[in-house]
Amino acid sequence: MAYKTAVINGCTIHYQVEGAGPDLVFLHGWASSSKMWAGLLPQMAADYRCWSLDLPGFGDSDKPAPNWYSIPNYTAIILAFARQQGLGALRLVGHSMGGLITLDLGARHADKVERLVAINPVVTGRPRLRPFARPGYSLQFLEWALRVSPPVMQPLLAHPLGHRMTGLHPIRRRTEEFFKSTADSLMSSGRAIVGYDLTHLLPRITAPTLIIVGDRDTNVSSREGRFAAAHIASASLNVMHAGHMLTDISALGLSILA
Repeated sequence: MAYKTAVINGCTIHYQVEGAGPDLVFLHGWASSSKMWAGLLPQMAADYRCWSLDLPGFGDSDKPAPNWYSIPNYTAIILAFARQQGLGALRLVGHSMGGLITLDLGARHADKVERLVAINPVVTGRPRLRPFARPGYSLQFLEWALRVSPPVMQPLLAHPLGHRMTGLHPIRRRTEEFFKSTADSLMSSGRAIVGYDLTHLLPRITAPTLIIVGDRDTNVSSREGRFAAAHIASASLNVMHAGHMLTDISALGLSILA
């Protein structure tokens, strides 16, 4: 499945589309890309036309200036993309930061969404990501990691033995995605996440909403998703014995999207 590009609000966005049927939009998390959905989209494409974007700052999409990054700007990008592509009422699936954007869009534009799924979403701006939003040493650390890590990690992950070890595939993908970002895009998007609190907006969400959390998530506390589910009248909660990365369709219970 090849990438396509679209210019949205001045940003060049890379995206993939697969399948036929009602439109379903997937939003990835921080330091990730549309590739995180590679195992899920082919399964969902039997029933939906699936759209998966590299959000600005990540993957192959543009890396805007640091002052661009905010959750409302990400929400505006998704709305403009949907309008440009002629999508109707939105069905959204978002993970982590993508879950935050999904819920923000559902709250601010309730008339434009039909179904919402937020997987391990950030909600109150208090996830364990907060240290990355501190000035000074955090930016220097990210610049160092992006400069030093590729020569060390990439040969290891590219070794033929590594390709035969399926347990390394998610690590390889996440490493490659991390290297496609910049220190500024990682830091600025991280600050946008921890500086945003959806608490007062959650009651505005009226679309049927599924919140999925992993009770072993060490990146975003499951308390975030539980809090969202408790404050959205139309929400249901699925607690899984899992960590942060949840993309197994057989366990996610995505029948709410139908």
